[in-house]
Amino acid sequence: MIIILLIIFTFLFLHTIQTVRFLIGHFFETEEINDMVKLDMSVWQQIPNDYISKRKIPRYLHQIWISSDNKNMTEKFRKAADSCIELNSNYNYTLWTHKKILVWLQTEYSWFLPLYKNYKYDMQRIDAMKYLLLFHFGGAYIDLDIKCNVQDIITAMIPTNQTDYEPDIILHMGTEGISANTDIMISKQHHPFFKLAVNRLKSANRWFYLYHLTIILSAGPTFLYGIYRTYPFKDNFYYIPNNLLWGKLFDGVGGGTWYGNDTLLLIYVMENKSLLCFIIFIVIISLSYVYKVWKRIHY
Repeated sequence: MIIILLIIFTFLFLHTIQTVRFLIGHFFETEEINDMVKLDMSVWQQIPNDYISKRKIPRYLHQIWISSDNKNMTEKFRKAADSCIELNSNYNYTLWTHKKILVWLQTEYSWFLPLYKNYKYDMQRIDAMKYLLLFHFGGAYIDLDIKCNVQDIITAMIPTNQTDYEPDIILHMGTEGISANTDIMISKQHHPFFKLAVNRLKSANRWFYLYHLTIILSAGPTFLYGIYRTYPFKDNFYYIPNNLLWGKLFDGVGGGTWYGNDTLLLIYVMENKSLLCFIIFIVIISLSYVYKVWKRIHY
């Protein structure tokens, strides 16, 4: 029994070391990443200023519905999607389904297919495809649980003094220091920011102990926040205030369909700082003990 426990502890300890190394590399700038992004940005900026995709965000509208158990889209999601389609009839609209994505990837990004298929959860596939679609086509991505209230949503989100030369990226940030929301994102075509996000997906595809943490860290909002933190060229990004989004440009129709059993627990822990500190303390003590045992065995 003791041997089994030691094997489990050893696995968790080594996995934790690897996870910490990944998180440090993902959330903090490195010279290698900076050099790669500078090169990509230099190439992207050489596109002539009069080229329309450089000045303007393409009027594409992307939404994604993936269900491994073949569930049909709910009526409230369908109505929300219809509101965006009707109010933005001049946009090139695509509802990306699992079947449509597989065909498109096979044609355009066959190297991405193994990663897409290897994800354990549908939500990981959805998040990963958001970045790839925005890189390839540009335009706007909107979650299906969001109802549109205005016409030409991209123009409606841009300050009036930036309509001639539109921002490269439009984001609205989540919890400070934790996430960059992925429910509404807008980008110019082939932008290096989303190229970096796509390039980092493979190394981020790992187990983060809990379902919810795995979703947000492997491809979701916290993953994207790491990309945002390490991306050096944010001068032409625009951050739309949440109080302008909700109740004005958009309305939520009830999301969180991907939440797991651990989600409410994590929300409760995050809202109770003393409990969070206690858990962190216990984890540190436990890891220290495991390390001492592991060191004694191997040395």
